[in-house]
Amino acid sequence: MIRLALLALLAAPPASAATFPAKPPPTDWIVDSAVLLDDPSKKRINEILFKLWKDERIPIYVVTIPSLLVENAGEMSIERYAQSMFNAWGIGSQQRNFGMLLLVSPGDRRARIELGSGWSPRHDAFAEQIMQEQIVAHFKEGDFPGGVVAGVAAMDKLARGLALPSPYMPPWQIGLWIGGIVACVLIGISLIRQGRTGWGWAFLIAAGALLFFLLKAMAESKSNSSSSSGGFGGGSSSGGGATGSW
Repeated sequence: MIRLALLALLAAPPASAATFPAKPPPTDWIVDSAVLLDDPSKKRINEILFKLWKDERIPIYVVTIPSLLVENAGEMSIERYAQSMFNAWGIGSQQRNFGMLLLVSPGDRRARIELGSGWSPRHDAFAEQIMQEQIVAHFKEGDFPGGVVAGVAAMDKLARGLALPSPYMPPWQIGLWIGGIVACVLIGISLIRQGRTGWGWAFLIAAGALLFFLLKAMAESKSNSSSSSGGFGGGSSSGGGATGSW
């Protein structure tokens, strides 16, 4: 029985290895397998990345896939998959290992910025800032083209050593800030006129409790999102970068 089981195991077909999209030709920096980007977005992304390559010889690739499962990588984390694809493509070079990869998998609701081994660990924090403030902030609004374009623009600044752009603020958040300012003015008037017997005091207590629970939920959400820690060809990644989810 043991011998038969071993023979059956040896005869079984090997598990499919993870697949990667084909690397784009030198005329393009984008592989949009998930069809998330419209033509104007692709044009803008290529403009940014071609200029970066011309000025700094730093390559950044943008790749979207429907899901990890489609690429036979359902059991892999997006961090491991992005690093494997980065190394398989050889983004960057051994002499100037400053390549970057932005990978988006809408089916998994995950995105990853993978950095070449030439970037120092402190750049992981900048990648995390870009991921959360630019990419995920747009994705949560359902704006995939806007998130990718904003992320690429911020990665371009990171590659050039420039200050990162201000966090993206959706329109509803701007209205919330305006409403908050108006509420603060009205609360102040209530406290001055009625003191602790007025509605302003009760509102402050309720707002304080709500703020506590919101901050607690945000902390838990952040802890659940993981982040790890010239010419073409020969570049590699040691796992630096940042991951986001929405």
